[in-house]
Parts: sequence; structure tokens; C-alpha cells
Amino acid sequence: MRIGLSCLALAFPAGWALNVSFSFDNGRFSAGYDSAGGISFVLDAVAIVGLVLILGGFIWEVIRYITEQRRLSRKRVVVVEARGLRDTGGTPLLESIPSGWKGHRDQILIDIRQRIKDGEIEVPEAAFANIISLTSDLRRREDGLDRRDFTLVYGGLTPVPFTFLTGVLIDDENAVRIFDWDRHAEAWRQLDGTDDNKRFKPAGISQVPDGTQEVALAVSVSYSVNANDVRAKVGRVPIVSLDLEDGSPDCHWSEEKQRALGKQFLNTVISLGNRGVRRIHLFIAAQNSVVFRFGRLYDKRNLPEVVVYQFQKDETPPYPWGILMPVSGIDRPEVTRD
Repeated sequence: MRIGLSCLALAFPAGWALNVSFSFDNGRFSAGYDSAGGISFVLDAVAIVGLVLILGGFIWEVIRYITEQRRLSRKRVVVVEARGLRDTGGTPLLESIPSGWKGHRDQILIDIRQRIKDGEIEVPEAAFANIISLTSDLRRREDGLDRRDFTLVYGGLTPVPFTFLTGVLIDDENAVRIFDWDRHAEAWRQLDGTDDNKRFKPAGISQVPDGTQEVALAVSVSYSVNANDVRAKVGRVPIVSLDLEDGSPDCHWSEEKQRALGKQFLNTVISLGNRGVRRIHLFIAAQNSVVFRFGRLYDKRNLPEVVVYQFQKDETPPYPWGILMPVSGIDRPEVTRD
């Protein structure tokens, strides 16, 4: 179309005289051109080529637009939002998705707030159904789609064991764009911060004898996991720790940093598995996005069994229950209170 317009722009000044007249008395309109001032044949040919190019370009653009609309109609942006800390209002994650992300918006809401009282879940078993159905919900929405047409988004505010379980169910087969709740801005936010290069400081791995059946792993990111509380829960089981240097509630906004922390976490779990550990008791103090990432990274087949514990400070010990994850041959999650 641009080339066609250029052809017309060349043809008119070269010799065309365009005559347009209006008659306001009898309503007549007349228009004409005179190419006598130039080479008529050449100018006519250039003009015709220009008009053909403009028409062809327009038809091409219409076809391209229809094709693009058909492609976009297949695209899906599936938003998984998990709600479960307190029964309060807030901006839905679906409304925080950038407008530039093309595709039909589809929300999967995991809502376990009715099972929670003042931030503490009373009957964890009752919340399983809302989470376990996630796998089939995602499969149904993805069925028949090219992965390039499927964008998966996650954001949540749920207790640690349920967040980790959600990550395990989604796992790392799909690329996921992760959001977290910014308490200061009171809005959902992507992991768009800068990497401060602070990493975990592992401790206690070398003290785990080969053939040890069970190990406690304490992971401190947002707050510190108290070793005495862990000891009160697991007794004589060896304790391994991953403590983040200068950890705080707002230390997690870098995607690069979270990937590095996830790699350290996974390497630690693999190392424990290589020592013969059969079950890991996992105590995590971390932001929702970090816990979710760790759950996605946890291999369902090749890593030890893992129980993720819930912290409730008013209990003694403050870890009254945990969830045995569906990994290492375990088909369904189970609540454990041992």
C-alpha cells in the first residue's frame, strides 16, 4: 500500500492536472484529470500499478487481520489465583494482567478461605478438594492448544503447605508467570526487582550420615525458622538449614534471585536423596511466590518423600500439622499430625 501511494504521488506531479468542480446551484459534482502535460502512457501505467498495489495491499492486510484474529482466538491466558489467608477483599489477579498479553482471559480460583479462621486453618483436610482439582482444570483448558498459545499465570496468598502443594501439582512442565502480593502497594506485582546477589548459606548437610532415613530441612527466606521449634517437632532427626543472607519479607522481588535460590534448594534436596534420605520434613518461612517455585521444582519421581509443615505460633510446638506431598510414589496428599 505504501509503494502504491508512492507511485500515485509520483504520477500526479509529473503531468496530471486534476480538475474538481462543485455546483451548488443544481447539486452537480464533476471530477476529471488531464495528463497532456506529460507522457500519458507512462503516467497511466504508473498510476494503474499504484492503484493495484494499494488494492492488493488492502486485501493482504484484511487477510492478515483475519488470520491474526483467528490465532488470537485460540490463545488463552489462564490465571490461577489461590486465596486462603483471611476472608478479606482485594483486587483479583485477573485484573492485574497486562493488557499487552494477548489471549482470552480464563480464571481458576482456588478459594479455601472458608476453612480458615484468623489466618489459621482449622481443618486442612477439607481444603484438599479445592486444590487437587487444579490438575484436571488445567488439563481441560490446555487440551488441544499449542503451548505457544497457552500462557499460565499464578499468584496466591495461602498457607505454606497448600502453596507448596499447588506448585507440585502444576510442576515445571509449563512455563508460569508468577505474581506476588505487594503488601505496601496493596496490589499484585510481577517479579520485576533487581538481583541483590544474596543467596542461601547451607549448614548441616555434611553432618548427615549416609543411610539416614529422615532429615528436617529448615528454609529461612522472609523470616528465620527457629531451630528449637523444629527440634521440638522432629526430635532426634538431623536438621539441615538454608538461611538466606539478609532475608526479609521484601527480599524476593527478583526473578533471577528466585531462580538461583530455587537451584540451591533443589541441589540440597538432591544431595540429601543421594545420601539415602527417604523422607524430608520441610519447614519454610518464605513468601508465597518462593514457596510455589520450590513446589514446582520438587521432582515427583526421583526425590525423597516430603512433608511440608504449617506454622501456627500459638501451638506447642508451633507446627501442629503438615502435608505429605504426592511425590515419590504417593498418589494423593495426606495430612500428618505426627
